[in-house]
Parts: sequence; structure tokens; C-alpha cells
Amino acid sequence: MKNNGIKKIIISLLILNFIILIIIGILIYNYIKLCSTEPVVSDFIFSSKEEYNTEDLEIISNKNQQEEKKIKSNPNDWNLLLINKSNKIPVNYSVELSTVENNQKVDSRIVESLNIMLQDARNQGLNPIICSSYRTNNWQSQLYNNKVRKYLSLGYNSEKAKEFASYWVAIPGSSEHETGLALDIVSKSYQILDEKQENTKEQKWLLENSYKYGFILRYPKDKQDITMTNYEPWHYRYVGLENSAYIKENNLCLEEFIEYLKEN
Repeated sequence: MKNNGIKKIIISLLILNFIILIIIGILIYNYIKLCSTEPVVSDFIFSSKEEYNTEDLEIISNKNQQEEKKIKSNPNDWNLLLINKSNKIPVNYSVELSTVENNQKVDSRIVESLNIMLQDARNQGLNPIICSSYRTNNWQSQLYNNKVRKYLSLGYNSEKAKEFASYWVAIPGSSEHETGLALDIVSKSYQILDEKQENTKEQKWLLENSYKYGFILRYPKDKQDITMTNYEPWHYRYVGLENSAYIKENNLCLEEFIEYLKEN
């Protein structure tokens, strides 16, 4: 009887060990299988365009690259010459002038673009005329001094008179008119240089379309703190087609655009 009890215990232990070995084997098998399988998460993330659209990323990437390559201009390009109160006309600056309508003169390099712009405006039934273009330094001095005298007559001291005058007429040596790259264009039906000029059909057309010919409105209403010049809805400056399009699209003044080129 005693021997039979021992046999039963041994058999039970053997069976238990066998079961344990089977369980261990199953665990090892599942572990090996799990390690050899590629993660399912990656397949899920990239499988749905709604969740992660690689085509959209490609478009964005290409757009960014195009944006970086969009402007190849150099701040030192002739058509980007920055003239203002802080940037005087270079001492050795010279310009080849050509006569355009109204016996006005401009830099010869902008004549073709200017003529096409004016003609296209006239094809729309408009009547723009050039009232001022290139000025010599002596002529600019006369205009500036006349404006100073006007403020003096109003009771301002010499310092204030010169300051206020410079917001309307550039200080000699700092006027774009002396470069031949800028000109004043007005409506034939309204030739007064004041803010009402912006209400004429001619100015509305120029404000909307001048960039297509390489010109920009040089002194916009919302940029006076940067240009340090009052709003002049008649003063246009040639900067070139690529530059004018970028300036128009991004609502920049020339000072801001030059700064952008220097930074990029």
C-alpha cells in the first residue's frame, strides 16, 4: 500500500512538470514571434492620408523652397537704390536720362516700362499725366527751401520748419527725384498733390496695377513711421518687376523690402 502511494505522488509530479514545460514552451514561442513582427503602429500612422498626408507635406515643402528662391535680388541692385533721410544719394552717382512725355526726364532704363504702363492706363479710358520726374539738386533745393519758408511764415522756428518741410519735400541729396527712378503721376482732371488724388480713377488704377510694370507707390499711407514721409498717392518709384510684385503681395514699403533682402 505504501509503495502505491509513492508511485501516485511521482506520477502527479511528472504530470505537473510536463504541464509547466508546455506552458513555458508556449510563452517562449509567443515571445519569439512578437519580437520578429514589425510594429503595427507605423503601418497605422502612415496608412491613412486623412491622418498624415505625405502629399500635402510635399506641396508645403516645395512651396517653402520656392518662397526661399523667389527673390534673388540684391539690395545693391541699381533699381533698389534706397534714398531717404538716412540714405543720401552717393556722391559719385550719375544717371543716363531720357526724355518722356510732357518734356519730363527719367532714368533711361525705366522708359519702356513707364510708357507701357501709361499707355495701358489710357487704353482703359484714363488720363494719367507726369507732373514731375527727374530733378537736379539745385531744383530740389529750391523746392525744399520754399516749403521751409512756408512753415517759417506760419510761426515755426527754423528747426521745426525744416523738420515739417522734409515730410513733404525731401531734403536735397535725399530725394528719389534726383535719381531719375521716381516720378509723380496725377490725373489730368485733378492735378493737385493732396490726398484727394487717391480718389481719381487714374490713381485707383495705378495703385492696383503699377506693380505689374515694376513700379510701387513709394510712400504708402500706413508706412509713414518707416518712410518718414507723408502719404503721397502720386509718387511712384521703379524697382523692377520681380521686386514690385513681392512688395505688393506682402504690403511692404521699400525700406522693409531692403531689410528683408539683407536678412535673407
